[in-house]
Amino acid sequence: MGLLAAATKVAVVAQYSADGRVGRSLTEYLRQFVANGYTPLVVSTAPAELVWTVPPPEGVVVTRRENLGYDFGSWTVGLDRFPEVTRLEHVVLTNDSMVGPFAPIDDLLADYESTGADVWTLTDSWQIAHHFQSYFVGFRRGILAEPALRDFFANVRVEPTKMDVVMRYELGLSRACVAGGYAPTARFRSHDVTQDAVNPTLGAWRTLLQRGFPFVKRTLVTDPSTGPGGDRIGEVVRAMYRQEIDEWL
Repeated sequence: MGLLAAATKVAVVAQYSADGRVGRSLTEYLRQFVANGYTPLVVSTAPAELVWTVPPPEGVVVTRRENLGYDFGSWTVGLDRFPEVTRLEHVVLTNDSMVGPFAPIDDLLADYESTGADVWTLTDSWQIAHHFQSYFVGFRRGILAEPALRDFFANVRVEPTKMDVVMRYELGLSRACVAGGYAPTARFRSHDVTQDAVNPTLGAWRTLLQRGFPFVKRTLVTDPSTGPGGDRIGEVVRAMYRQEIDEWL
């Protein structure tokens, strides 16, 4: 994989679709990463070869694995197959759980790259316990190769439910970073967008959009009951971004 060997910045993207179809959101997300100098590594658990409804940008690496272990399993496989990635200055672990981006993410990536923190996330949450949300986590200065995080990912195992994954690995990643002495920060802090102990990407989706967060959680689009006013997401995205949300699925 010459692209990864030559990369200076990498985004490891956990991807799943039941039929291998890749919609506009993921393609545009990858294009934004490439435009900002990142080499995207897509780790797919789709049961079929990927079918791109919009052609992907050049420079995307795709690797496949068995559909076990949710996103943490995909990130673990990506880092294990390509260990040189762990030593890079900028590595983002992300997934395809968001619809969008409806606007460029240049400023968000610039904020991550210029942070003095070791770990930069788009959002944090106080639901269950304080933690940073794992759908976008940026690591700095090669810390993924250091013992605390190397051991964390080496011990990722298949869990029976998504909630088990949240409890053991999403909350666990935050704990591992604190235990390793790594300073985290969040671009959109939960307490700035909601006073409730909720998942802000669900409970405060409208406020996040208003503050420059150019995504909505895919779960909200497929099941509007999971967030307040979820049935108005299409209307809000159309008004703010002049985009038809159905075209991004």
